[in-house]
Amino acid sequence: MDKTAKVRRQVGLWRSVSAILALLIIGLIIVVVVLSVRESHDSAETCGTSRISQKNGNVIDLSEPDKPGPFHDLTKLEIRNLRAFLEKDPNIRVQPSASVKINMSMLYTMDLFPAPKADVLNYLDKEGPQPNRQARVMVYRGDLDPPYVYEYACGPLPEVRECKPIMSDKRRNPVEFSLRPVSAIEYAAVFDVVLREVDDKIGYILQESFGTSYHTCAPRECFSIYPSPMGTNVVDDITKRRLWVWAEYPVEYYVLHPVDFGVLAVLDGSDPSKFRADKVWYHGTLYNSLDDLILAYNSSGPEQKSRIKKHEYSKDVFSTLNLRGDPQPEHPQRPPTLVEPDGKRYSLKDRQVKYLGWSFNFRMSALTGPSLYDVRYNNDRIAYELGLAEIVVFYSADNPIQRITDFVDSGAMIGTHSKSLVPGGDCPESATFISQTFAGQSVDDPVEIPRAFCLFENNNGYPLRRHLSYDQYEGAFYGGMLDSVLTLRCALTIVNYDYIVDFILHQNGVVETRVMSTGYILPSFYTSKERPYGFQIEKDLVGPIHHHMFHFKVDLDISGTSNRYETLDIQPETVDMRTIPNRKYHQTKFVRTLKSTEQEALFKYNFDFPKYHVVHNEQVKTNFNEIKAYRIAMHGMSKQLLPEGVDNEAPIAWARHQLVVTKHKDDEQVSSSPYAMWDSKNPVTDFTKFYADNESIVDEDLVFWITSGMHHIPHTEDLPLTPTVGNHLTFFLLPYNYFIECPSVASRDHIRITHKDKKNPKAGVSVDRNGNSKDICTIPKYAEAYDKLLEKDPDIILESTKSRGIL
Repeated sequence: MDKTAKVRRQVGLWRSVSAILALLIIGLIIVVVVLSVRESHDSAETCGTSRISQKNGNVIDLSEPDKPGPFHDLTKLEIRNLRAFLEKDPNIRVQPSASVKINMSMLYTMDLFPAPKADVLNYLDKEGPQPNRQARVMVYRGDLDPPYVYEYACGPLPEVRECKPIMSDKRRNPVEFSLRPVSAIEYAAVFDVVLREVDDKIGYILQESFGTSYHTCAPRECFSIYPSPMGTNVVDDITKRRLWVWAEYPVEYYVLHPVDFGVLAVLDGSDPSKFRADKVWYHGTLYNSLDDLILAYNSSGPEQKSRIKKHEYSKDVFSTLNLRGDPQPEHPQRPPTLVEPDGKRYSLKDRQVKYLGWSFNFRMSALTGPSLYDVRYNNDRIAYELGLAEIVVFYSADNPIQRITDFVDSGAMIGTHSKSLVPGGDCPESATFISQTFAGQSVDDPVEIPRAFCLFENNNGYPLRRHLSYDQYEGAFYGGMLDSVLTLRCALTIVNYDYIVDFILHQNGVVETRVMSTGYILPSFYTSKERPYGFQIEKDLVGPIHHHMFHFKVDLDISGTSNRYETLDIQPETVDMRTIPNRKYHQTKFVRTLKSTEQEALFKYNFDFPKYHVVHNEQVKTNFNEIKAYRIAMHGMSKQLLPEGVDNEAPIAWARHQLVVTKHKDDEQVSSSPYAMWDSKNPVTDFTKFYADNESIVDEDLVFWITSGMHHIPHTEDLPLTPTVGNHLTFFLLPYNYFIECPSVASRDHIRITHKDKKNPKAGVSVDRNGNSKDICTIPKYAEAYDKLLEKDPDIILESTKSRGIL
C-alpha cells in the first residue's frame, strides 16, 4: 500500500508539473501572439496615407478660387467689393451695418444671380466665354416714402460697375415693405419697443402669473420670444404687417416651455417708434388690447388668472439633451466608425466634386439652401440643376397664435441656417467639412459659417446588388457589392426644427435626394380645447398637428436639352388564358403616354393609377431603338389638404401637385420667394404662372418641380427631439435603359467567388477582390482633433466670443 501510494504521489506530481508547463507554454504563445499583433498594429500605416491612396490622385482643396466658375457662390472678395459699391452708389446708398436702422437703406442679403443657362452651356460645352458673374441683392429701402424692398442684379463681379433692378413678368419689383423677410434689426425693435410697452403696462400681470416678464426681470430669467408672422391674406390687407410674439421660459429648450400668453405686434411702416402691441392672448382668452386685459384681470377672480410656477433648469428637465436613464451600454463603448483604409475616393476643388465617374458642382444659396449643378456621370450631363427651392410647415391649433403659424422658411434665409456640422454626431468623423460664406446683416465683412457642408463616402450596409448560385447545377458562384455612395449633406437648423438634406450618388448611376426632419417640435400651452389638434405630451404641453412640405427644382438634361416627359401607365387587363380554353386571366400592362403641355403634365398622386415618370431625348435611342431615359421615382409624397387660394395657401401653390413639369425659362429660377411668409394676399411669386401659359413640353428643355412632405402628429417619443427614423423623404433619378447594363459592373468594390477548378469543386474556392488590398490601417484620432479645435475656437460650434452677424 505504501509503494502504491508513493507511485500515485509521483504520478500526481508529474501531472501537476505537466499542467504548469502546459500553462506556461500557452501563456508564452499568447504573449507572442499579442506582441506580434501589437507590432503589426504599430507598423500599420494611418488610414489614407498609403501609396495606394495616392495613386488615384484625389485631392481636397477647400480654398476659394481666384476666378470662380458660373456656379460658385459669392467669394469674400466679391462680397466686400459689392458692399463697397452699394454704399457708394448714389441711387441705393446702403448704410454701414453698425449704424443702419429700419428707416434707412439696409442691405438684407446678397446671393449669386445665376447666368442664363444657354450662356453657361455655351461655356461648358462649346468652349465659349464664361458668362459674367452677377449677384442678386435685396435692399430694404426704409429711407423712401413709401418704403419698399428692391432687388438688384449687380455686376460684373468682382469689379462691380452697375446694379439694375431685376425685372420679370413673373414677379414684381419693388415689393411692398410690409412683406419684407424678418431681420435681426426688426426683432431688436420688437423687443425694445413693443415688449417694453407690454412690460410697462402689464408687467405686474406677467410677474404674478408667470414669475417673469420681458424687461423687468433678472438677466437670463426674462421670457424668450418666438415669432409667428400673420400672412397678409389673413389680415386682409397687403400693407399691414402683424407678428404674434410667443412667451416661453428660457430653459433648454425654450420652445418646450411656453406659457398661455402672447402679444400681436403691429409693425407697419419703417418707423420703429410707431410699432405697438395690439391684441393679447392670456389664460385662454383673446383680448383686443392691453387695456382690455388690465380691466379684465383687475376685476376677475383666481379662476380667470394664470398661475404658473416659473420653470427652472436642471439636467433632468425633459427638454434638455443631457444623458438620462440607465446608460446604454452599461460601460463606455464606442459605436462603429467609418474607415477609409486607402484614403478618399473623391476629389474636391473649387466646389466641384469628382467621384467614381460622377462629377458635380455645389453651392449654398442664402435664400433657398443647397443645390447641385452640372451633375454628370461618365461625363454625360444628367441634371443641369438639382436643388432645394422651399421649406414650409403649416400648423393647426385652437389658440390664435399657433393657428396662424404657417412658416415659409425662405423668408428666414434657409441657407444661412446651415451651421456647424459635428463629426461623429452629424456626419462620419472622416468626412470633409466645408465652410460657407455669406454677406452679414449686422457686420460689414463677409461671414464665414464653419462646417456648413460635409462630404463623405460610406456604404449603406446593404448590397447594391448580389446573387448566390450555391448549387453546382446553377453554376456555383457568388457576386455582390455593398452600396457605397458619396453623400453631400447639410443640416438646416431653422429655429427649433433641423432639416437634414442629403444628395447621394450611387455607383449604378442613381442620384438620390433625401430630406429628414429632426430637432424640437413647436408645442403650445395645453388646454382641453387643443385636443382635436394634438396629444398632451408633458405638463401644460400639447404637440399640435402640422404639415412639413419641401419643394425641389430638378432641371434634367437627358442626352441634351431636347427632352420629353412621358408616363408609363400601369393598367389591368383581362386576356385569354390560352392553356385552358374559355378561361380568362387577369394581369397588368403598361401604356406609354406622352405629356404634350405643361398643364397636361400636372401630377397628383393616385393609387388607382400607378405609373412610371420617364424623361428622354427622342433622337437618342438604345441599340434596340428603345427610349434611353431617366426615371423620376418619388418616395415622400403627401397631400396638401387646404383649399386653394384661402388663408396662407397661395404662396405655396406648388404644393398642390406632387410633380409639375415646365419649359425652362431663366426668369423662373425658383418656385417661391423670400416674401412668401407674408405675401398671401398677392404672392410675389405665383407658381401657377409657371404653367398657366400651357406651353408645349415636347422636345424642350424641361424642369421638374417635385414636392415632398409629411404630416406630423407629435407624441411623447418626440421628446426631447424628433428622431429622423421614419421621417425620411426621398426621390430618385434612376437610369432607365440609359446604360447598356448596370454601370456598377466596373466597380472594384465587387466581390466574386468561384471554384478554383469547376471540374474539381473539392479543390476549394477563390475570392476575387479586383486588386483591392486586405492590409489593415490605424484610424486617425478624429475626435481628439475636433475637441482640440473647439478648445481653440469654440465659436465653430456655439456662439461664444463673437456674433456672426446673421439672423
